[in-house]
Amino acid sequence: MKRVHIAPTLLDAQLAVDALSSLGIATHIFNASAAGALGEIPFMQAQPEVWVDDDAQETRAREALAGLRNAPLRDEKACPHCGEANPGNFMSCWQCGSALP
Repeated sequence: MKRVHIAPTLLDAQLAVDALSSLGIATHIFNASAAGALGEIPFMQAQPEVWVDDDAQETRAREALAGLRNAPLRDEKACPHCGEANPGNFMSCWQCGSALP
């Protein structure tokens, strides 16, 4: 296993895991419950960490996460099913769950 990302929050770690999972990269989040121990352990040891299961996927995972961090904001897009406006980075409609173009 290799650590590929240290997230500021558990939500950020979960977003990274979801992005990597969509690419077929198996991951785990370590320190998911460590926030409750802040004050007892140093802050840097309580941050959520994303690890890939397969060492051979480390480079691919790091590149994918870097691409997400550097991705430009996109305009809104309308859902083809219900017509609801969604942020450009959404892959499915927040209203009905249909896939977006």
